[in-house]
Amino acid sequence: MSPRDITGRVLGKPLRSPYGYGGTPSRAHWLWLLPAAWLLWAGVLSDHSLWRISRLHLELSSARAELQRVNGETARLGSRLADPREKAEHAEAILRAQGMARPGEIIYRFDSARPDSVRVRVK
Repeated sequence: MSPRDITGRVLGKPLRSPYGYGGTPSRAHWLWLLPAAWLLWAGVLSDHSLWRISRLHLELSSARAELQRVNGETARLGSRLADPREKAEHAEAILRAQGMARPGEIIYRFDSARPDSVRVRVK
């Protein structure tokens, strides 16, 4: 091979192409990792990721529905407390649950722990 033989010198060296033909891989092959890593971080791993934001939107909509339900129940209970007849009926129900009676009423209590005399078997 003579010093003027350019063909021998060119073909003797590995071909380094940015398009990936022959030779060792260049840094351009690894450039796709940077956007892929950013997409993974922005989409899933970050505190402000797209996945987390979508979960927060679902939680917000369920909280709004719960708030609307509670506001409706509060309005219903408020109107019930404003009505004097409803107040009296509610107070009577609470007093009866505590075992109180109106004048002249008789309260019968049955103890379910003790067996009934009719149901006792005779051997």
